[in-house]
Amino acid sequence: MAPHYERTTVATDLDDLPTDMRAALGAYGLAHQLSLDDALPAWSTRSVNPPSTTMMGKLFRRRANPTDPDSEHQTVVIVHPSHVIVVISGSERGVTVLSTPLAIASITDGPTIGGVGSGETGFTITGLPGDAGWPGSFYVGLGPEPAGRDCAEAVRAAVVAAKNR
Repeated sequence: MAPHYERTTVATDLDDLPTDMRAALGAYGLAHQLSLDDALPAWSTRSVNPPSTTMMGKLFRRRANPTDPDSEHQTVVIVHPSHVIVVISGSERGVTVLSTPLAIASITDGPTIGGVGSGETGFTITGLPGDAGWPGSFYVGLGPEPAGRDCAEAVRAAVVAAKNR
């Protein structure tokens, strides 16, 4: 199965984020006592949900991932000294900020939950706040560019370093 999304990943500065994402990130940082500055390593991934290529998808004008309300969305991953932070933004979904301390995070390659599609490039972060006291997971899809690999490697290295201090 082909990936559901067409993705591109680039290194970014927090000051270059769209206004709504910067505002949500700033409010989150204040609420969680996380100092955020432009020097933090960050990557931005633009995910386009293209029209479906199946006969039924074309007939009903669906997208490759029909459960995603957005035709495209942006995901930003930030490696903070103590946390990994993820900011997600889409026109229908709005802006959401998630984080988990590096010392309790776990990183696995690719999606760990079915339904995302094979051929996806990215990683799953586990250790985020979840339901009923259980840790939650979030899949971060990345583009095929070197920046995508750099992002995954930086998050993995930060988690390993935090767990081995």
